[in-house]
Amino acid sequence: MIKFLHMGDMHLDSPFSGLPVQESEKMRALLAVLFEKIISDAGEECGAVLISGDLFDQGFVSPDTLDMVKKSLGGFPGPVFIAPGNHDPYAPGSLWTAGAWPENVFIFKTPMLERFDCEVSGEPLTVWGWAFTSQRLDDCPLGPGFSPVPGRINLLCAHADTADPISRYCPLPLSLIEAAGFEYAALGHIHRPPDAVKAGRTLVSYSGFPQGRGWDEPGQGRVLYVSVYPGNAEIEEIPTGFRRYESIVSDITGIGSDAEAAAAVAGAIEKADIPAQPGGISVSVTLTGAVSPSYIPDTDSIVRLAGLPSEISLRVRDDTVPVFGGAYLENDISLRGEFYRILLPKLTSDDPETRRTAADALRIGLLALDNKPFAQEG
Repeated sequence: MIKFLHMGDMHLDSPFSGLPVQESEKMRALLAVLFEKIISDAGEECGAVLISGDLFDQGFVSPDTLDMVKKSLGGFPGPVFIAPGNHDPYAPGSLWTAGAWPENVFIFKTPMLERFDCEVSGEPLTVWGWAFTSQRLDDCPLGPGFSPVPGRINLLCAHADTADPISRYCPLPLSLIEAAGFEYAALGHIHRPPDAVKAGRTLVSYSGFPQGRGWDEPGQGRVLYVSVYPGNAEIEEIPTGFRRYESIVSDITGIGSDAEAAAAVAGAIEKADIPAQPGGISVSVTLTGAVSPSYIPDTDSIVRLAGLPSEISLRVRDDTVPVFGGAYLENDISLRGEFYRILLPKLTSDDPETRRTAADALRIGLLALDNKPFAQEG
């Protein structure tokens, strides 16, 4: 049996460009500390490490980050296998060619199928993989004629896309993995991973992200500890990360003030029961539902009035539609009523962007008809 760490999509030196400069620097530093901890903890339980791409956020990183990674991986007591991804491709002059790497680190260097052979925990191991050498890889290096090495545990470590057959990021059909007959396919690229699946004898899994970097990466970060036997594999999810991002919805139908909206937002967050994180929680709340045409939610005011604990940072987005109690406008024979009736089909559209545009148009138009200024939300 071989037990190894499967991780990927770490995106070290990510710019965190949506944050103030000091906060982004802090997040980059914490991301580096998290990587060191992941490798150190794995050294106590795992015999190998498989990194399935996008260890770095881009092809060039700070010397301190690169030195930290080499030191951490060099200190791991077993072999480390890295398959560069589309964010950190193996290219001339890239970080992968900047100085020597520790002897226990094996890096795939070409967009063709390669292999590394070694022994881990007394078991013969062969790790197959490839590298992105640019920011795209249109063709999959794993061909239909592949055969695993008999008498060895065969693993695949790769950055690839099993969901899109015409992906620019190495389209990898599950049928090819099934035909290949690996014990385990350690994949990277999909940050919000689907459940692990069996493709023939092969257990296929994406590692997911160790630390979310924004609201498009919600939930708990993770890495995987994988135990592999000939013809079988088992996964243990290891929670990681110092900060958690979550997105929730709060329906404020009928509400007519920022104070009421703030109370609804606080209640929605409490109901969501989001687990605590050492570095705090960032919550994005989208306001939905129907409000009066005369009420324009002030998202900055709602954030201030929500009264959340300091460890929770809040962002509020308005996706309400100003149609609550709008029957009086629908029956109004004045220009106001005609304006409302023209916009009503768009206000009730299935398309969120159409609804938002129509809602803004109605609010601005009604204020203009009343000779009142429109204050755009912050």
